Amino acid sequence: MAKIKSTLDIQLDLTRPVEEITQVISAVIASQPVRRKEILEGLDLAVGNALVEVKSQEEKDQKPNDDSSGKVS
Repeated sequence: MAKIKSTLDIQLDLTRPVEEITQVISAVIASQPVRRKEILEGLDLAVGNALVEVKSQEEKDQKPNDDSSGKVS
């Protein structure tokens, strides 16, 4: 009996993450043109959330070292 799968086997070169992830996104969108907007909106949300976490962590890391309060000791 035939087995039909809607899967994409991927190997990424982690020394080029942006280029590799971009190619994967392009391949997924090409395979799902009707859901293109839904896929891109989901990615936008996921990337936005990840950026918020990164920025929040950066702010936490800078606060103990940043004495820009203007107070004189």
